[in-house]
Amino acid sequence: MTAIGNTSVHPTEPVKVMGVINISPESFYKNSVKQTENEIQDTLSEMEDSGVDIIDVGGMSTAPYLRTIIPVELEIKRLFNAVSAIRQISNIPISIDTTRSAVVRSLMKLEINAINDVTGLKFDTKMSKLAYENDLPVIVGAYISNNIKSNYSGDVYDTLLLLRDSITIAQKSKIDTDNVIIDPSIGFFRKSGNNPFFSSIKGMDWYIRDLEVLSNIEIFKSLSAPLCVSISRKSFIQSLFGLNVEDRLIPSIIAEVHCAIHGASLIRTHNVKETRQALEMLNILSE
Repeated sequence: MTAIGNTSVHPTEPVKVMGVINISPESFYKNSVKQTENEIQDTLSEMEDSGVDIIDVGGMSTAPYLRTIIPVELEIKRLFNAVSAIRQISNIPISIDTTRSAVVRSLMKLEINAINDVTGLKFDTKMSKLAYENDLPVIVGAYISNNIKSNYSGDVYDTLLLLRDSITIAQKSKIDTDNVIIDPSIGFFRKSGNNPFFSSIKGMDWYIRDLEVLSNIEIFKSLSAPLCVSISRKSFIQSLFGLNVEDRLIPSIIAEVHCAIHGASLIRTHNVKETRQALEMLNILSE
């Protein structure tokens, strides 16, 4: 059974909600950015009141279209302050959204509970060993380095292959099978980008790729790992409906519910209250 802190994440369990707190001012959704201790603690309290299960804290945006690389020392400082603020008032499970093992290592004394690596343990080769040594669950994103020449379209089958690669990396590092959660990386497959954290694709448009993956989300059950989806307010919704980020709530919730119906075990969201309400209604209707 996969567990992040005291929260189990498994296909046989009710779908869990992971709330996003970004400490990075460059993040695409500005309402998720919280930088002062009071802002962070107030946001956490609101999320806990709304039924959040896990908090995902990020100190550097990895959105493909942004120029977001910051010094590792700054990412550490942001996250250390944020996690410290959370730990002053709560024992809630915390996932750290980072691609750099040095960042995770610097936070170990603060009782963090998981690593969310959008590059699937491939960007920083030390990440898998660190996860193993500290028995930390890892959320592995589907990813192929921009330095590798490929003909990937990013379709659902490519995504499966890339996630299998990350599962293999985890296995070779002796990470427990129960400590691996998969994420198909909605929004991270692009024809071009401004940082190394996106996957370069050819052929189909990126937002068509995202729709194909979401439409066939049940196929990821074949990997026999809990499935995390992170889709709230992402830009494929803008491509479909021309909506600004502030106006993407309803399509986000509907996409999240679709994923919950078809196999997701963990929903990573900026909209904890609304996502929790939607999942509870789904449970009522499914009884």
